[in-house]
Amino acid sequence: MFSLNLAGYGDLIEEIKSIQKKEPQTIDGKSNKGGWHSHDYLHEDEKFSTLKSEIVNLSQEAMTHLDIINEMMPVVTGMWAVVNGPGSSNRLHNHPYNYLSGVFYLQVPPQSGALVFHDPRPQSEILSPPKKAGESIHTSHRVSWNPKPNDLLFFPSWLYHEVEENNSQEERIVISFNLELQRCKNA
Repeated sequence: MFSLNLAGYGDLIEEIKSIQKKEPQTIDGKSNKGGWHSHDYLHEDEKFSTLKSEIVNLSQEAMTHLDIINEMMPVVTGMWAVVNGPGSSNRLHNHPYNYLSGVFYLQVPPQSGALVFHDPRPQSEILSPPKKAGESIHTSHRVSWNPKPNDLLFFPSWLYHEVEENNSQEERIVISFNLELQRCKNA
């Protein structure tokens, strides 16, 4: 998890609202349950280029942590905005055909829904004994994370996750993205 200084990214919320006004219909077939989902090529828009560069740079730090060889480089394959108003959520899903996925939190009102990661092992909960309160994330079948504005989080694209219902009276606004790995041309 990284924390970014939003001042360096212009007014991304205003830009997202402008796109939403021009394209009010949410993109079908996505994880949204209510809310609005933009097209998935914001990374091609100059207005998002600073954020895209920061995502690529920080993903290289994540790759170092994951012991990925230096000859591999991250490439953004998709970037989109999600605006979840009151009562909206995102169904359980993953991001196939990518290596890392992530989310940058622009506006996160209190009670607007945690990001919940699910244990990917089928039927892992069937013979699970009762657990103590505050169990370790290493033994939990679900891990909830309550973000703050300016948080940027990377996670494996194969990891199933969902976003809980927005129980606030304000919109939650995020930019999500996918990355694949490619071998450097000079490697």
